[in-house]
Amino acid sequence: MKFVNMYTYRLAGGLLLLLALSCSKDTPAIEEPRPVFGEPVIRPKGQPMGDAVSTIIDARGGVLWFHGAVRLEVPPGAVEQPTAFGIQPIANTLDGTSPYPAFRLTPEGTHFKKPIQVSFIYEPQTGGAPQTRMVAFQNDKGVWCGVSTALDEAQHRLTVATTHFSDWVWFDLLSLRKDRESIGAGGTVNLQLLQQVLGELVPANHIDSVSLGAMDDIGYWKEDITISNWKIVSGPGKLEPQANKYGKLGDAVYTAPAVINEATEVEIQVEVESKYGYISDPTAPDGRRKLGKLILLTKILLEPDHYFFLEVDGVRQDLSKGASGAVMGGQITVSSANEAGVTVTLGCFGTGSGTYPGGINSGESFILVSVPSGGTRKSFHNVYVQCPDIRYSGVTEVGITDGAIEGTFSGTVYYSDQACGYSDSKSVKCTFKIKQH
Repeated sequence: MKFVNMYTYRLAGGLLLLLALSCSKDTPAIEEPRPVFGEPVIRPKGQPMGDAVSTIIDARGGVLWFHGAVRLEVPPGAVEQPTAFGIQPIANTLDGTSPYPAFRLTPEGTHFKKPIQVSFIYEPQTGGAPQTRMVAFQNDKGVWCGVSTALDEAQHRLTVATTHFSDWVWFDLLSLRKDRESIGAGGTVNLQLLQQVLGELVPANHIDSVSLGAMDDIGYWKEDITISNWKIVSGPGKLEPQANKYGKLGDAVYTAPAVINEATEVEIQVEVESKYGYISDPTAPDGRRKLGKLILLTKILLEPDHYFFLEVDGVRQDLSKGASGAVMGGQITVSSANEAGVTVTLGCFGTGSGTYPGGINSGESFILVSVPSGGTRKSFHNVYVQCPDIRYSGVTEVGITDGAIEGTFSGTVYYSDQACGYSDSKSVKCTFKIKQH
């Protein structure tokens, strides 16, 4: 199966080394030496980040979804006997800075008689350039391995075919990173163009996957990459492009204005052009999804002294006007509401700065999010009963400084109208800075 050509490896960059770790399960004998660019990186297995979903599928085939994010399509004849299939979110050890989890697909160690279609659904507002997006699995040596990936931009879907299960994730071959999501007046944000280094170079007809190395600054092979047009698309402030270690304008520093009167999003773009790079994609012309000219975008939030933002399934709302907070009675409480009827109450059972995982005991945190639904209100909490156990989600990071409470909550909230389990769930993120009352 074709994957990437030599120029794509030039895009990936790295030193010419001898291959020590291969991602291919059944690699045919190759007469020529196997040079590589970059060195495959061994990473730990990701720890579970939430509950798994599972179902029994037999020889007739079937489908399993994980909350609209991952889909398994098992064709008839892939298994002969009823088999338990599962999907569980885990920590992303390919890219620890990514906000997106990896997923453990089970059963591991089973060779399916027909390829299973694995699809990842990314949010439409996800940053980055979809043309650079692909899927990887972690092999039994701990190396993540990129595979041929079908991209459907209209459906925001990445699909691969596999006859084995392990840990899987999607990633961007090229990405625009920032060291801060938000800043106050006069603050700065460092921006950096990074590339995922590929760890193996062999003749294209002899591999079905390629090992992955470390992330690196863009531009190791200067003749392939052109970087231009750093600019602020919307919002105030100043942007200064800078040369990275390879002499390319792959870095930039954004400086916020001296005064911020209200919360404002600043959008920044940069153009990257690759002459030769492509990703193997069975749905693209000639099986090659060419990178070509890419526009990479990112957003920075300018924060006033008082704000409260709520994201529900990726949709952000500004609840700053009604926000309040206090430290009293042995706990930290912040809350807010808006005219649309959305209310949020977050409580941390403690009085100091720190990390509060989900729960109702000392050192833990509990959140209630109430939203209008069909003329009534539905209340979601970061807890549900999975009989006989109680399951909590999310984590709160909070700081108490200069008379203000600031921090974030990230996790899943659940709506339950039944004794066990839940009937609806939403991904929630709160970001706040509130003057104490």
